[in-house]
Amino acid sequence: MYKTITVTEEAMAGLSKKDVRLASYIKTTGPLSREGINDPFFAIIDCIIAQQVSTKAAQSISNRFFSRFSTCDATEIVAADVSELRLLGLSGSKVNYIQGIACAKLEGTVDFDGLGNHSTHEIMDILLPLKGVGRWTVEMLLIFTFEKPDVMSYDDLAIRRGIQRIYHKDECTKEFFVKIYKRLKPYQSVASFYFWHASQSSTNIPYKKEQ
Repeated sequence: MYKTITVTEEAMAGLSKKDVRLASYIKTTGPLSREGINDPFFAIIDCIIAQQVSTKAAQSISNRFFSRFSTCDATEIVAADVSELRLLGLSGSKVNYIQGIACAKLEGTVDFDGLGNHSTHEIMDILLPLKGVGRWTVEMLLIFTFEKPDVMSYDDLAIRRGIQRIYHKDECTKEFFVKIYKRLKPYQSVASFYFWHASQSSTNIPYKKEQ
């Protein structure tokens, strides 16, 4: 179910050539790894669970959910009583979203097994019509399940905070975000790893220009 995604030396080198400040941070930090999920159906449910809750709370609820539905069987999820799902820590709206996504799998509205054959934009077009699935949810799926290289989420508060820390900005405006996104092409997903890491800093990241 789970996998470890580690930034490659090639991607680090390529990204470093794009931006001197990020290059300095990459040199200090080294390669980063994050956990992903292989199965897109598992992954999208995990993303729904993570919406608008703390990382700690999301992990706790996710552990309970996948312990109860260990095979993530869509039929079993649809048949589950709402009260049982609520006891796992899910809000009423998230129960509705998850059971709706399970219905989409059962009815063949979305071919989850074939999603990986599509482009980034095609996956967006397929998944966004699902209730409860927003752009951020699809972007996380693109990074951590399909390992698409060109994803950097403006809707992710931690990424915006990481950009503020590395570039010493009081605010990460949409204009500045787009500028950075274009500059870092085609390594935006790798950059996301470093922005997430930088977001954990309570102060701006020191930058020393190499001589």
